[in-house]
Amino acid sequence: MGRRTAATPFEQFCARLARTCLGRVRLEATNAPSIGAPQAWLKPVRHEDVAHARALCQEYRVSLRLEGGQRPTAHTQATLWVSPRSEGATFSLVDAQEGLWKADAGCTVSQLTETGVLAGMNLAPELTLAQWFAWPDPFGVAVPGAAPRDEDHVPGQPLTSGRREGACERGPVMLQAFRLVERAEVLLADGTVEMLGPFGASAQAPLRSPTTQRLVPKLFELAGSDAAQRCAQVTPWPARYRLDALMATAAYEPNLAQLFFGHQGRLGWLQTLWLKSVNRSVDTQPWAQDKTPDKGQNKGQSKVPEASFEAPATTQTERVRETLLQLSPHLDQELEHILDPFGVFGSNSNLKGLESTS
Repeated sequence: MGRRTAATPFEQFCARLARTCLGRVRLEATNAPSIGAPQAWLKPVRHEDVAHARALCQEYRVSLRLEGGQRPTAHTQATLWVSPRSEGATFSLVDAQEGLWKADAGCTVSQLTETGVLAGMNLAPELTLAQWFAWPDPFGVAVPGAAPRDEDHVPGQPLTSGRREGACERGPVMLQAFRLVERAEVLLADGTVEMLGPFGASAQAPLRSPTTQRLVPKLFELAGSDAAQRCAQVTPWPARYRLDALMATAAYEPNLAQLFFGHQGRLGWLQTLWLKSVNRSVDTQPWAQDKTPDKGQNKGQSKVPEASFEAPATTQTERVRETLLQLSPHLDQELEHILDPFGVFGSNSNLKGLESTS
């Protein structure tokens, strides 16, 4: 009898994951047509499953990615795709006067219909709140059960269409969706679970963890940088991540939860959202940006008209736009480095993890 082949580091990772988590773990078949580094899938049934997965991903240098977005055509780092926890996901009205709803990240659009918080948005019923929060652009997420965008796409395999991963990053974001987010409970890269929300006069509780107490000043420093302030003076906001959520305006105060809107699963793991249901009778146009320059205010602040939309500025030159398109990726990279310096959520492309040959 021949000697049994030793398990690869990734197989060891998956074995430990399966022993630790109550949810289902599926390893990519060895004979499956794969591209690049190995992949596995986790369907969690409790928050602890994701917490255990994060710790193992950090130990083995495996990227933990939110299932649902279009996958890159090649992987250079081993990846664990984690589904939003839909089993037992619930929602509730926590403040009737304010129209504030609390919902688990695994709740679907169809479940939330009665709340009215997502009314007027053309979203697939199967889309989870976690996926909507990560990919506000409906064309940037692969909805379970939806028609495939690539004729040869096989579930669990990379999409090969021309649209690249994160293609929605340059698209404008719905104003009402951006401002609906009141608070968010997020699992951060180091394992800290923190409640994020308004960071101004209406802030109801201080940041609880030393991690966020250390990170938040760095985030505001980045928001106050020259590059961020220049980006804030044009429409639409050109960067992938909503760093502009930390810039105070006449109508809105900084909100740390809104910073994660459109995060594509690269900045943290969403557990719960608090969404405010408001009257959007005027806010029915799909695409808009809520910031316009106001010379009468301090640098980095903008006057934001209530329930109104501003058309993208037409006087900006192509040269200015090109400059901003060069600045915005640097802002995104800096933000990724602050929140996920070790690339646990796959935000650090320079991090080398378990290779496909391991």
